[in-house]
Amino acid sequence: MKVRSIKQTVLTFVCLTMVTFNFFGQSTQINLWNGKIPGAIPNVNYKQTVDSEDNWTKMRFVTNPVLDMYPAPKEKAAGTAVIICPGGAYWGLAIAHEGEEVAKWLNNLGVTAFVLKYRLPSDAIMVDKSIGPLQDGQEAIRLVRRHAKEWGIDPAKIGIMGFSAGGHLASTISTHFNEKVYDTSDSVSARPDFSLLIYPVISMEESITNKGSKVNLLGDNPSLEKVKHFSNELQVNNETPPAFLVHSIDDKAVLVQNSINYALAMEKHNVLCELHIYQSGGHGYGLGRSKNTESSWPEACRKWLEARGYIGEKETPKVGFGEPAKLNPDDKPAFNDPPVGFRDKRNNISHGTITTVQYDSKTLGTRREMMVYTPPGYSPDKKYPVIYLLHGLNSGNGQWPYWVRADYIIDNLLADGKIKPMIMVFPNTNTKVTVENPKIDEQEDRKDGYKGYGKSFENDLLNDIVPFIESHYSVYTDRKQRALAGLSMGGGQSLNIGLSHINTFAYVGGFSSAPNTNEFGGLSNTKLLPDLTAAKKQLKVLWLACGSKDGLFSVSQRVHQYLKEQGVPHIWHVDSNGHDDTEWANNLYLFVQHIFK
Repeated sequence: MKVRSIKQTVLTFVCLTMVTFNFFGQSTQINLWNGKIPGAIPNVNYKQTVDSEDNWTKMRFVTNPVLDMYPAPKEKAAGTAVIICPGGAYWGLAIAHEGEEVAKWLNNLGVTAFVLKYRLPSDAIMVDKSIGPLQDGQEAIRLVRRHAKEWGIDPAKIGIMGFSAGGHLASTISTHFNEKVYDTSDSVSARPDFSLLIYPVISMEESITNKGSKVNLLGDNPSLEKVKHFSNELQVNNETPPAFLVHSIDDKAVLVQNSINYALAMEKHNVLCELHIYQSGGHGYGLGRSKNTESSWPEACRKWLEARGYIGEKETPKVGFGEPAKLNPDDKPAFNDPPVGFRDKRNNISHGTITTVQYDSKTLGTRREMMVYTPPGYSPDKKYPVIYLLHGLNSGNGQWPYWVRADYIIDNLLADGKIKPMIMVFPNTNTKVTVENPKIDEQEDRKDGYKGYGKSFENDLLNDIVPFIESHYSVYTDRKQRALAGLSMGGGQSLNIGLSHINTFAYVGGFSSAPNTNEFGGLSNTKLLPDLTAAKKQLKVLWLACGSKDGLFSVSQRVHQYLKEQGVPHIWHVDSNGHDDTEWANNLYLFVQHIFK
């Protein structure tokens, strides 16, 4: 019996090991079009194949494009996604060394990767083969952006990557993202936030193009207009996303001039670009196959992604940051933590709707965007209170819904009968971000002291955003039905604006407030509370919160001490969290249960 037991144990262990091995690093396949492929021609004789002849694994005759999703490990996840377009001269897809291997490398950097198995241009299955790959590429970006929240991705951190002819597709998506090549059911943007182009075909110009790629995409005798249209170095403008490019000078299949000309076009239009040219390597080396310098490009790419804030730790303002928390007796929790699952999506309840809306900012003389949450059952026949939620530095208005999951928190509290229905507004709190300029340069933003987060946003909020909401939604228009709260940089903004405009907001909250907090953050001498009497009499709730592991703890602590000395009623909630989404979600859950009473 003992021998048999040992054998069973060994067999069980071997089986478990095999299961673990089989599932490790596997992908999830996502159908791109769900059978509704635009411009498709049915052809039962056109069947997908995969083979490894000629020393490379290639997929051909793709009729049903898919995304193979490789989620980043939770402990490394940076919220960034990259969609990979394998090369193959628009004839085949190098799905192994320019697909799966690259996806696993990106996973190690904390990036969620998607291998796009796109349709290869063919008159046999497409009405217009020149736009077939572009249709798949645009929809891939849109699909990932639509599902960003549930997949743990920041919708402002979605990049496109391409090798060889896949680089042509990636650069086409980067320069033709506004081109309407199929009917869409929503307004989700197809613009990548950055591109990684590895020995890419860029041009269709005869002197430098890869002829096989050109013929396969455009045919034997394309018009001059079509050649120019798909020569992507000619299509760069100031909306083209930043790019990282790699090429070898001895590449005979795709001449290095492709990358050089694209980089020069980027420079001409003041778009950030980094180009690495290696003395050897030839073409098609994927992540690198030799001890020569071209094999070092993945490390250069990692550094570029890190410098752009797509992986690794974000740089935080130095003033007031990193000071160890020195807790006083009253620096303690005011409430218990929320229940487990309080911000998970529950399928058995009704959910609100988040809509992206545009408005004309008269204050700034430009057009801007914000997101608006309306609760389940929203009706113009009822009136609703409004809470304005401000995001943090170098994030966007999607931080509250996509990272904190603010809408799920409110949905769950409404379903449990703990709060009244309310509207949430998520503005972009950096006025440099506009419809025409959706992604500002973070380095330049730092140089001018983040002025876009200052007085200009305060005026935009008070003079444009609040009036827009009150004229387009069925909401109350008195201060007792308005709340203002924010996290990190947005926490400082909320305190600065809310406490200077008590006649506008009756409820003010600062969660993990940053050094931009007036008077107490170290960056400004402006009075935080211009009217102490009004604060004591009119504020219905003033909420301060910060985790004891937060390097910005001292900022909120100093505000609390001042309010305490001045006798201004407020809630001071200190828990054991850091500067993170757990802290902000917990406080939103608690805060909204104390407002609009």
